[in-house]
Amino acid sequence: MTLMLNDPALPAGTEVVRTPESAVAPPAEPRARETHTAATPHRDQAIDLIRFGCLVVVVILHSMMSAAVLGSDGTVAPTVALSTTAGFAAASWFFQVMPLFFIIGGYAGITGWRRTRARGGTWTDYLRARLRRLAVPTAVLVVIAGIGLSAAADMGVSSELIAEASRRIGQPLWFLAVYLGLSSLVPVAVHFHERAPRRSLAVLAGAVIAVDVLSGTTGIAGLGYLNFVVVWPLIQQLGFFFAEASDRPISRPVVWSALAAALGLLGGLVAAGVYSPNMLVNLNPPTGALVLLGVAQLCVLHLFHARLNQALNVDRLSAESTMVPREAPAALAEAAPSSRILTAQFWARVIAWGNSYGMQVYLWHMSVVIVLIGALGWLAQTVVGFPTGILLDLPTGTVAEFILPEIESGWWWATRLPWLLAVMGLSALVAMAAERIPFPSEQRLAAVGRSLSALVRAVLPQGFPVQAFSSRARAIVAVGAATMGIAIALLVGIAPMIWTVVAAGLLMGSLVLSAGLTPLRQPAGR
Repeated sequence: MTLMLNDPALPAGTEVVRTPESAVAPPAEPRARETHTAATPHRDQAIDLIRFGCLVVVVILHSMMSAAVLGSDGTVAPTVALSTTAGFAAASWFFQVMPLFFIIGGYAGITGWRRTRARGGTWTDYLRARLRRLAVPTAVLVVIAGIGLSAAADMGVSSELIAEASRRIGQPLWFLAVYLGLSSLVPVAVHFHERAPRRSLAVLAGAVIAVDVLSGTTGIAGLGYLNFVVVWPLIQQLGFFFAEASDRPISRPVVWSALAAALGLLGGLVAAGVYSPNMLVNLNPPTGALVLLGVAQLCVLHLFHARLNQALNVDRLSAESTMVPREAPAALAEAAPSSRILTAQFWARVIAWGNSYGMQVYLWHMSVVIVLIGALGWLAQTVVGFPTGILLDLPTGTVAEFILPEIESGWWWATRLPWLLAVMGLSALVAMAAERIPFPSEQRLAAVGRSLSALVRAVLPQGFPVQAFSSRARAIVAVGAATMGIAIALLVGIAPMIWTVVAAGLLMGSLVLSAGLTPLRQPAGR
């Protein structure tokens, strides 16, 4: 789903060692060090936890909807589960968290850009680190998954299953492509937000309405895809407003009224047939229904953000524990504060783990699902080939259904909890392993870029204006190359191997270009 699960507040080029303590806001500094403290990046624990919670929802949803059936000829056919289940559309209002992801991304974007700008940084400084955080794990996924699919094809797996696996692996990448584009435009979006926040919001909202009306009245479904360039920027702007609202109180009745109005309008448009009641249908292409759902999610986030931050603040709870009156009973003085501190420390570790490995979990969970389905399918095919009674003294068809149960049958539902635990546990292990895969540092990539630049100068005719390409132009090319690499893996796939090479090459090229951009200079004494 950022999905950015890295530091929203860190300036470009700043490297941070992830520890549980890094997820906790720093304690107050003495007045003499106020300037230094104000410039120190901090974590918003509530935002980090909600973002990781959204990620878990996405993994659960994809895992529950991924299934396979065994055909009468013994072939394994991947299929989508639950989409026609009664109540699925109503449940989608709760587990459709992509608007919330982009709201949090907008909050992270405006916070990070303002910190970079305050330190004298430029757009290229801001973009450099964010491009690396997105492109590096994606390049690792593309290369390893591409090699794996190529090996599976050599082992005799059918081309249809390879194509389906390639498509499923690329399924989560649409979010990264959109998020990368939005991240690159954050300085421009913030500029318009700061100059005319309401007008910017109104223009984007008007564009979304116009696209929805044209798509609905003309019957040309393809027009709806224009919303990719207006719906998500509009929801990102909601994140900007949330960042502004976090610094000033807003009446809770006003927020509750906005929540009721957004849900009421959305419900009315769904009842009128303007939008589908299934919020997953409204995702591709995105519609105004997601904007209204995003407004509702923004209101809920605002209502509980401060309270959640207080519950997660270990330093505040520790300070409170020292303020318990001496005359209070010993059990009360020790048990109540300490239990809250232990709870906050537990969630601090969860947040720190999510910040370190969340992006990898998002990228790799569908690969884990595919491997597990493939293993179950192979086992079911093997069972079908055995004489009756070899396994469990049951008919082979019954044993096959035990391994690959009929979707939504009683046994299928009974196996969903073990299935989810297996997917999430293996995804966590794969994420930690993938994070440890060595990757060229920015310094090494920059050296490669300089070598290539020298080679280009040697090949091009003397006097060719190579220096005309500014750092901003190179940054634009880097964003374009990364977006194309992600788009190929998403739309075309990474099998056959040639597409893996092309997608990985574009991602590596974007990293080489971005590594050569001038890094942000830290103030003296940092």
